[in-house]
Parts: sequence; structure tokens; C-alpha cells
Amino acid sequence: MSKLLCTSRLNGLHSLSFSATILKSSFPVQLGHSAYRPHLDYQTYVSLPSSLSRRRVILQSLYGSIRPRDLSVRAFESASETKNEEIPRKDENISSSDSTKADTKLDDNGSLRGSKDEYPSGEFEFKEISGWKNFAVKLRMLIAFPWERVRKGSVLSMKLRGQISDQLKSRFSSGLSLPQICENFIKAAYDPRISGIYLHIEPLSCGWGKVEEIRRHILNFRKSGKFIVGYVPACGEKEYYLGCACEELYAPPSAYFALYGLAVQATFLGGIFEKVGIEPQVQRIGKYKSAGDQLTRKNMSQENCEMLTALLDNIYGNWLDKVSSSKGKKREEIEAFINEGVYEVQRLKEEGWITDIRYDDEVISMLKERLGVKKEKKLSMVDYRKYSRVRNWTLGLSGGKDQIAVIRASGSIIRVRSPLSLPSSGIIAEQFIEKVRSVRESKRYKAVIIRIDSPGGDALASDLMWREIRLLAASKPVIASMSDVAASGGYYMAMATGTIVAENLTLTGSIGVVTGKFNLGNLYEKIGFNKEIISRGKYAELNAAEQRPFRPDEAKLFAKSAQNAYKQFRDKAAFSRSMDVDQMENVAQGRVWTGNDAASRGLVDAIGGLSRAVAIAKQKANIPQDRQVSLVELSRPSPTLPEILSGIGNSIIGVDRTVKELLQDLTFSDGVQARMDGIMFERLEGTSNTNPIFTLMKDYLSSL
Repeated sequence: MSKLLCTSRLNGLHSLSFSATILKSSFPVQLGHSAYRPHLDYQTYVSLPSSLSRRRVILQSLYGSIRPRDLSVRAFESASETKNEEIPRKDENISSSDSTKADTKLDDNGSLRGSKDEYPSGEFEFKEISGWKNFAVKLRMLIAFPWERVRKGSVLSMKLRGQISDQLKSRFSSGLSLPQICENFIKAAYDPRISGIYLHIEPLSCGWGKVEEIRRHILNFRKSGKFIVGYVPACGEKEYYLGCACEELYAPPSAYFALYGLAVQATFLGGIFEKVGIEPQVQRIGKYKSAGDQLTRKNMSQENCEMLTALLDNIYGNWLDKVSSSKGKKREEIEAFINEGVYEVQRLKEEGWITDIRYDDEVISMLKERLGVKKEKKLSMVDYRKYSRVRNWTLGLSGGKDQIAVIRASGSIIRVRSPLSLPSSGIIAEQFIEKVRSVRESKRYKAVIIRIDSPGGDALASDLMWREIRLLAASKPVIASMSDVAASGGYYMAMATGTIVAENLTLTGSIGVVTGKFNLGNLYEKIGFNKEIISRGKYAELNAAEQRPFRPDEAKLFAKSAQNAYKQFRDKAAFSRSMDVDQMENVAQGRVWTGNDAASRGLVDAIGGLSRAVAIAKQKANIPQDRQVSLVELSRPSPTLPEILSGIGNSIIGVDRTVKELLQDLTFSDGVQARMDGIMFERLEGTSNTNPIFTLMKDYLSSL
């Protein structure tokens, strides 16, 4: 934690908020904040940076939508005269103290009843390949590349563990990719060589939004009639959420189950700062914008407690609902079982939580028997990495002539690339803008999907991207698809599109800004350090003089600057969402909403995954829903030379990446930030390596 304190400025406060952690016994994940149709074809176009995977928390239950807006680019207005109706809602799983409650009524498609338009669901429909197309697929398999060849009767084995990126990965990159995982499920459903899937599920570090997308694809795969068997050696709530969607679920006798419920916690450093002589001077606009609370407070604010309680209730309530539905039990039964603190695997089997107790080799033997493989022969299995190289074309799943561009934006937002930037350096605004402009000028794309997985970052960069997305939306349909999180600066990007699609518990909103600096005067005095400044200009020392507090006139200017940044964000959000400023103020103030609650308040249009975003894009582009389209990926990263040489990215490369990412953040974290709380708070962000006292402070504070 002491690493967080090593800075002379707080202009990059975006990551130094409280640490909110969803705990599941030994499987903590941080509270940072539908299936593809078979005719969708993924193509690689050019390279942009991939995302930095981070821990987040998201879940999904319902599908919903509000109404689309006209996104013609016109002169900026501080307020829109369009009023947003209060919509009655079926489910009231939000805080009772919320003064802006709104109700939603969802139809079977997941759209709001009475809305102007009903969005297509994008639901996966399995259709058996037959006739001449079946013959064509067999012919393509015969002439396929050697690395695409799979034995008939094979089992696809996928191991889900650790972080899962929302970006496509090259063959040389290590780690799991959500798009490729989902694509493998679809290919396996149609591949006549694949008999079923054996899914190893181990502790995951991704957000609930990605987990929901994977779960959706598990259920869609089952529509093919093929088996899918899960195996969980270590299982918490998130892992079981996937496992219970499988046809069968097995665990070894010594499996570790930690289904104890969820908790949220926040830590505060105000008392430590007070003792060592550091005074954080923070300007945060919005009563729920708790970024900086970790630095300035000694306990949780009432507003922060209200917001976190509502988020936690949504996450836990949805988990109970989904698990009870999957297991055919009442919600009360599931909750009672959780409250017993059961950890014995035998008890889990008796209560029907798992199918049976078996070791991995026993499960494989069972699959061999099921597929009629002789005991002395080895079961033919193909792993995730090899199967990812099988093209859609080989299986007859390639798209049609109509193309929809997919631009992925993952990670924290920075404005320009630095010499230290890596392909996984998050969202670099100047590169993102270049990509948006190229798509706008191209006539080959009928529509665009911007896939966002970001807690925000630099406010200026967010605004510049907002403008370019608005211009793009004036020329062709643009749909935002939210993953784990699209909050603050991430929401800034999304609100520029014509339609926003989010998962039920995507963490979004957080419309607010924060900035500040550290007053290190008392600390400098204690350690004998001195700093003197010669300046010209009344406010020249505004950000340079960390050895003293703000003067009254400097504090006033600093506060006005932050307030101005917030007003711009809020007013543009109101304009983009066709709401008046007062309405937007009620749902802004830095508050984080789940996707479903955001939809009921006009911040989101539809609930669903990427497949629903594709269906809506086809609708907006006047492409029939049953017509094949090609999804052209425009942000697939190029592998670095070390990755190519290593093939998988060894530990040395991991250290190199960590150091470079850290140094980049130390250098480029200045300015007002539009960032959600609790994301990447373990990293040394918001600091400056130009401060000569940096190392000394680090050593001093680390010794406390």
C-alpha cells in the first residue's frame, strides 16, 4: 500500500481511490468499479493496442432497452429539452434510499415495453448444416491447413483460469481471449469433428461481464445436442456460475469450494497520511465520486456505502437467481445452503450442486466410454489454442459481403502514446481516433460496433474520442457494446454512439471527475528535504509547489477548473442521451450503476452481449437479421518480437511489460481524470518520476 503514497502530485488520482474488493473466502476479486450467430465472420484488419486486463465485478440477469436517439452532429447544447419518462420496473433490486428509482418492464426479447423501437435479441439459433453446404464443409476440411485438422470424434478441452482479455490475441500471445473463447464454442457446435467439450474451470480474475458472456455461450453450445462437461478443482461463486451452466459438473475429492457469499470492503489511508505529514488536496465533483476517499478519509462516506451496497445487492441477488434457476431450486434454498458455510465435496454432491466426485483421469475415462473409445487408446482431444486457429471458413461459418467494423477499446485511457507504451497499454486516444476516422471515410462498412471495457482515465482524451465517435455516428450506425466495465471515461465514449448495449451488471455511469495534488510540506520538514521555486505568473506554482498547500486563490481556481470539467461531462451526457441537465444530474454525481439500473435511468438502451449489439447494428443498417455479415476486427494487436521468440510470453517478458507499463503511468498521468473508483489501485499510477524525492519517500513510507 505504501507504493500508493509515493508522489508529489495528485493530478493522476484516477487510480488512487479506495480499494473495494469483492471477497469470496480465498478467491477475492476487486469491485472496480449472447452468443454470436454462426454466420458471423471475424477478420483481422490492422493492429491497435490490446487491453490491460484488470479485475472487476459484473453479473447479468435480464435483457432490456430504452429508446434510441437521433445522433445527428449539431452544435453542442448544454441541455436537451427531451424528457426521459419514468418507466415502471418489474425488479427492484436497488438501494431503498435511492431517490431516483425507476421501474422497467421487459418483454420476452429484453426490450422495454412501450419503447419507440424494439431491438432484436441476437439470440443464438442452432441450425444443422445439411445438403450442399455440408458437402462443402467436408471438402474444406480435406484441403484445410495442417494446423486446422482435427480428428473426428475429438473433444475440445478448454481451461478457463486467471485473466481473460476482451481483445483478440495473436498466436504468439499468452493468456485467454474472450472473443476467441466464444468463437471456439460456436465453431465446436457446428464442427462435425467435435463430439463435445471438456471445460476445466479454475479461479478466474476477470469481471462478471465476461463470465456472463462465456456462460451464455455454454448454454448456446448445449443447443447443438453435444455434451459439455465441467471440472472444478477450486471453485468460488464465479467459477460455479459457469460450472452450473454445464450439462455435468465434476470435482475431485479434495476440491476446494468456497461458496460463502460476497462482501465488499474499503481501505483508507487518511490516518497514515496524517501521521507522516502528507495532506491530500482533492477536488472531486459528485457526491458519489469517491475516488480520493482512500487518501483523504478514515472511513466510508454515507454516499459511498449506499452505492456499494446497491451494487453488492445486485451482484449477489443475480447470482442467487441464476444458480437457483440452473439447479431447479428455490432462491431461499440456495441462500440457506450458502449460509451454512458448506465446504465438503460429498455434501455438495448429495445436495445436487455437482454431478459426481471424480478425478480428472476418471472424467476422461468416462468420456472415452461415452464415445466408445477403447481403454487402451487415448482420447482424442484438441486444446483451446490449437482450435483457435481453425478458421470459420473451414466450417462454413464465414460471413457475407456486408461488413460491420468492430473497434475494441480496453483498459485505462491516455491521450498519446509514449516511448514506453506497449501494445497492451490500454486505450491510446490518438490511435483510437485514427481508427475511427478511417472507418468513417471507408464505404466498406455498413455499421460499427465499439466494444468498451474501460474504467476511464484522462478526461481530455475521453472528450476527444467522444467528438470523433459523434462524427462517425452521423455517417453510419454506431453501437456501443459494454463488457465488464464502461464507466466514467469509458461511459464518455459510449454515450457518443447511437445505441448502448450493456450486460445486466456492467458497471457503468460514474459521470464525474476528480483531480488534486499532495501537500508534502510537513513530510519534507520531517525528513529534512527542502524545495524552493522561482516563478512568474500568479498561478505558475499551482501544480508545481507540492511543498505547501494551495493559497486561497489557487484553491478557488483549482475547484472551478474541476467543476468546469464536470459540467462539460454532465452536459454532454445529457445532450448525448436526450435528457435535460436536471435529469442527468440526478443520475450523475459520480454514481456507478449496474447495466440494468442504468437502462432504467436512460443511460443504457439494451441489455445483452456482443451478439445483441451485432443484431442491433444490422437493424440500424437495414440488413435483414437472417443475412450473413462479416465482423471485421480493427484492433487486433501485433505480437512483439519477444513474444514471437518465446512463443508464449515467458516470465521475463512479463516483468518487462510490468516495468514499462509502470513507468508509462508514472509519466503520463497528469490532468483531470474521468475514472471510476477501485480500478487498478494496486499499481503506482498518478505519480511523477520527475520528482527528486520520489525514491526517498518510497523508502521512508515503506518502512512504516
